[in-house]
Amino acid sequence: MSTLQCEQKFPKKCYSFLTQSIKNYILGLLVCTGKKNCSTISSTIAVPYHSVHRCFDDLESREEEAQDFLINLVKMYETKDNPGILIVDSTQIKKIYGEKSELLCYDHNGSMKTVLKGISCVVAAWTNGKIVIPIAFDFWIREKDIKDDSRYQKKTTISKKLILGLKGKTPFAYTTLDGDYGNEEFLKFLHKYDLKFTVRMPSNRKVVTGEIEETLKKHPALKLSRNQRYKKVKGFYKGVPVIVIAHKRKGKNNTKQVVFIVSNLRGLSAKEHVKAYACRWPIEKMFRTMKQKLGLEDCQSISTKKQCAHIFANFIAFTELEMQKINKKKKSPDEALKFFKSQNLAKKSQPIIYLEGFMM
Repeated sequence: MSTLQCEQKFPKKCYSFLTQSIKNYILGLLVCTGKKNCSTISSTIAVPYHSVHRCFDDLESREEEAQDFLINLVKMYETKDNPGILIVDSTQIKKIYGEKSELLCYDHNGSMKTVLKGISCVVAAWTNGKIVIPIAFDFWIREKDIKDDSRYQKKTTISKKLILGLKGKTPFAYTTLDGDYGNEEFLKFLHKYDLKFTVRMPSNRKVVTGEIEETLKKHPALKLSRNQRYKKVKGFYKGVPVIVIAHKRKGKNNTKQVVFIVSNLRGLSAKEHVKAYACRWPIEKMFRTMKQKLGLEDCQSISTKKQCAHIFANFIAFTELEMQKINKKKKSPDEALKFFKSQNLAKKSQPIIYLEGFMM
């Protein structure tokens, strides 16, 4: 997508929040090697330290505009035939040696399969199958780590607020969520607001089909024959009408495992339901790229507002890579980043390519 096309669909006010310091910081996230902190960014892109550090203050007062910018990008890529999918998931930003930040708490780290200290947040992202755009987030703090009990919110509560906040503002055909959301409270919330969904469900949950109430793993209507990989039945979970899908797939060490998905998407085969749920996977790859390549875990500030600014800068940097992936026909944002570095490190003064209309 050329700059000209962006400007045709985007009113200029949408990117007025991008001050020079924000542009410098985002460019630094993209081209720096090693830790992505203000000192490294300053020396890598050859601009004064204060011009980079000012990004935190600038983004702090422009968070709403930054989110509107990302939502407008979503609208640029959505079509009538493909309004996209909303993915909601949580991630932990590791801070193993952190001590003072009010956001620090212990949480399960999915990539390391253990409990670690860090900053946990719930993130909402949009995808149409070709591009992934992170849109919104909010922090989660463990109940025992929060000083004021009245401020405690469960991850599911934060997720509800994110979804409702984006409903009507962001187009999406349905939302897809992992097994943490396959519970009575959340499914009733989705049903109440008439939201289309596909959600992984733990195998010990009880569903009703016909006159039989049984756990998913023992339910006779969901038993798969030896060579059968997919099966779906209609039923109810805690009074919520759902379509239940059993999917046999490869597990660890070449074993077979059966996983269960519940959905209210109509007119899909069992295999198509599994594919619809699989659209959740891009958010996991997004987290990996932002942590390993864009320095999501590198911000050393103990300030909540500065951590917010750093995350939004990561969102915009990742979106730039996704746009370059499409336009340069790369397979992944990581491959797009390698291309981007080869272009920009050869000439540090070169602006960010596809957002150059407002990044200069």
